[in-house]
Amino acid sequence: MTGEQQQALFDNTARAMGDAPKEIKMRHIGNCLKADPAYGKGVADALGLSIAELQ
Repeated sequence: MTGEQQQALFDNTARAMGDAPKEIKMRHIGNCLKADPAYGKGVADALGLSIAELQ
């Protein structure tokens, strides 16, 4: 994927999570990190959350 496509994926994922509780968002970020660390970081950034909060 191009950088632009990746950013669109991150933004779409964040938008789809909407008003889900923070705990759900953090769990999803953790799953994304397991699939691909760059994907997890991108989703976290799009949600305005820090992956450091997972530890």
